[in-house]
Amino acid sequence: MLDNSQTFIAPNKNYEKFFAKFKEIETLPIKDWCPPHIIAYFCAKYKLYFKKDYTFKFNSQTAGKSFEIFIIKKISILMSSSPEIIRDYIDWIFKEKIIKQRKNIRSISFLAREENLQEYKLNILLNNGRNNNIDRSTLLPDKYKEIFSLLNLSINTYGDLAFIYKMENMPNEYITAFDKLEELGFDNLMLDRVI
Repeated sequence: MLDNSQTFIAPNKNYEKFFAKFKEIETLPIKDWCPPHIIAYFCAKYKLYFKKDYTFKFNSQTAGKSFEIFIIKKISILMSSSPEIIRDYIDWIFKEKIIKQRKNIRSISFLAREENLQEYKLNILLNNGRNNNIDRSTLLPDKYKEIFSLLNLSINTYGDLAFIYKMENMPNEYITAFDKLEELGFDNLMLDRVI
């Protein structure tokens, strides 16, 4: 269990409301988290490992325009907006990049490093947690196969998926299926490298 008993000194009422949301991660389902909850989770992991509270930049009078919110939104754009995926990514960062490598970080911006995002996307998110290269014969995770099974399509490998992705005049239901994949954090552009 994470220690969420941090004390942050808010510079104004806006940040007081922002920090008040931090306690919600103890009861709110992860699927309902918004950026302040994700930041609260990061701060709790930070305190657990570094034994001190995370230091906020307070670069804006409005918490919604803070540096920390900017970083979470950047991750949402570059990887996924799913709170479950971002939470798992934070866990992976701490386990693989901070604890194993005994790295000392001072800012949440470490999460937005492109090399970390790409490594997680290719080796964990898109490869069902296996640390090997994706090729045409690599099996898709079940959550991706299920989307196409609703269309009565048997899509089992990244090669199958890449073949459909490259179809000219793709039917609308296929386009909708690819949109659903993106909602799960799938990067369609990576299919260009599969074949």
